[in-house]
Amino acid sequence: MNIKQLESFIEVSNTLNFTRAARNLYITQPAVTHQIQTLEDELGLKLFTRSKHNVELTPAGQSFRNDVQDILMRLNMAVAKAKNYSQEFEASLSIGYGGNVEVKHLASILSIYKEKMPYVHLYIKMVDAVEKSNLFANDNLDIIFAVKESINNVKDVSYRELYKGKFVCVVPKNHELARYKNISITDLKGQSLILLDPIKCPQEMARVQKNIQNTCPEAVVYYSDSGLNSYTMIKGELGIAVMPNFVCPEDSDLVFIPIKTKEIISYGIAWHNNIKREEIKEFVEITKEVYEYNK
Repeated sequence: MNIKQLESFIEVSNTLNFTRAARNLYITQPAVTHQIQTLEDELGLKLFTRSKHNVELTPAGQSFRNDVQDILMRLNMAVAKAKNYSQEFEASLSIGYGGNVEVKHLASILSIYKEKMPYVHLYIKMVDAVEKSNLFANDNLDIIFAVKESINNVKDVSYRELYKGKFVCVVPKNHELARYKNISITDLKGQSLILLDPIKCPQEMARVQKNIQNTCPEAVVYYSDSGLNSYTMIKGELGIAVMPNFVCPEDSDLVFIPIKTKEIISYGIAWHNNIKREEIKEFVEITKEVYEYNK
């Protein structure tokens, strides 16, 4: 088994298309096919089911994919870290974030941090909530921006709350619900709903979505893989969505209506407190200052 085989496997699993995978890897399709067949032979199992028009991961392939992604990410980080230590950097810091919430302030945080800590090489990774928590729990990320509940089972972790939010319903400004001051989940009956992919969903969000689906079993449901995609679908009038208020963008085409629910969601920054590193401490302090200043 070699790196080329694993890279080919991941690319095919991402695209589910051998031709497209070959194009993305800048090699021929027969070369990709050979890499996959050789890998399957070495493992003694089928990673894909293939027909004339479709390629799908087998259950074994899906399990293998999750682990291989982690292996390749750690390998790339190790190579980058080694190169950095041989050059001008003395330390490295890996940070995971989800995208929607942090986009307002992360650039400012990074700019200030780079000025104060120029010798630290930064690795920034945008991932969904579930993968982010797993990477952090396995010590593959030093710091993450996350909902508090997602790290409850991780040992030796410190957490600083940046937002405490409530859930809102997001609708186009011309929607029939846009005139409401607040709504209950029962008011969503008869509406097309945009929900976050359960596989990528934070636990707090998953509970609210489950409640919505139980209350509105007849609703047409569209699944989104990110908040950004949800906004596009809402503005395209495919449906309406429920999400934490601090995730919502400033957009004059959308209306944000408070939901009558007791669910509160805490979002903040988490780091491993069993590792005393100046680069972690400084990043946390800068993050606190930036968020306090912009409250």
